[in-house]
Amino acid sequence: MADTAFKLATVEDGRSPFAILVVGDAAFRVDTLYRAWRQGRRGTALLGVSSIQLLLAEWDQNFDALCEMAAFAAAGSAPDDVAVDMTSVRFLPPITAPGKMIYAAANYGDHIREMLNAGTAKNDAERDDMLDRDKSRVRPYSFLKAPSALGGAHDDIVLPSDSTKVDWEVELAMVVSRRTKRVSAENAMDGIAGFMTTNDVSARDWNMRDDWPTLRTDWFGGKSHDTFAPMGPYFVPRAFVPDYMNLRLTLKVNGETKQDGNTGEMVFSPEEQIEFASEMITLEPGDILSTGTPAGVGHGAGTYLKAGDVVDTEVESLGAMRNNVVAETTD
Repeated sequence: MADTAFKLATVEDGRSPFAILVVGDAAFRVDTLYRAWRQGRRGTALLGVSSIQLLLAEWDQNFDALCEMAAFAAAGSAPDDVAVDMTSVRFLPPITAPGKMIYAAANYGDHIREMLNAGTAKNDAERDDMLDRDKSRVRPYSFLKAPSALGGAHDDIVLPSDSTKVDWEVELAMVVSRRTKRVSAENAMDGIAGFMTTNDVSARDWNMRDDWPTLRTDWFGGKSHDTFAPMGPYFVPRAFVPDYMNLRLTLKVNGETKQDGNTGEMVFSPEEQIEFASEMITLEPGDILSTGTPAGVGHGAGTYLKAGDVVDTEVESLGAMRNNVVAETTD
């Protein structure tokens, strides 16, 4: 069924957001393409054409229909009025209202070491503990990020006025397609619809709280500021990313490469992360799980984002983001 590769995006043109289907360099409104494709046809119906979020609710059936629509468009059968000029629209996060955003911490060995070298550990015992990734003893470490932190692939990253240590983290994000509870790692990917590029922007001076020396770590404060989760531009179905454990992740600041890693360097695989998360919480269609970042974050070198910077973030096969960094303005 998946002969014609496609990707999806959520965009707006000054009016209501809508979903587009991208085949090669051509883009089409999902709702109008569906009507054109469906005329005079029987077969797989598309359930929920107005947004990717709705498509995920019945993803298995909808994926089959989208594959047929992509082939229809690739054959040149789509009428001209369903095409979308991608230069004239704003890209929103592909999933605009996820119920949950679950992020992995300390999931690349080199990133763990660079953070320890930057003084994350309080003592040698804690350092040894963080470097120990014996899976018979250590489980994944996850945190929740507020969905209100979402931004589009070309939206500004806004520096909070009360933070001077805003950092970057390129990551592979997964999108859930079915209700999942206590799934095994072996079956975990059955409930994943696809993947996206994301940047887990982080305020390190909020993340490590000097005013709470005992508790110290504040994941909410460090991770959930507005604009701290740029994502996209595309949602790419899992069927078109068969080697998701061999994807290059890169991030540049002002053209200088800061991060250059590979998803194969993860400590805990995506499957293991899904298994762990689903033990605690029921995953729902549209939920996002982000899988951790490789080495090269600013905190390791003591350098951080500043107003005027340009951040380019890319995961191989999934698409690239470019976000300008701006200072917060207060009324």
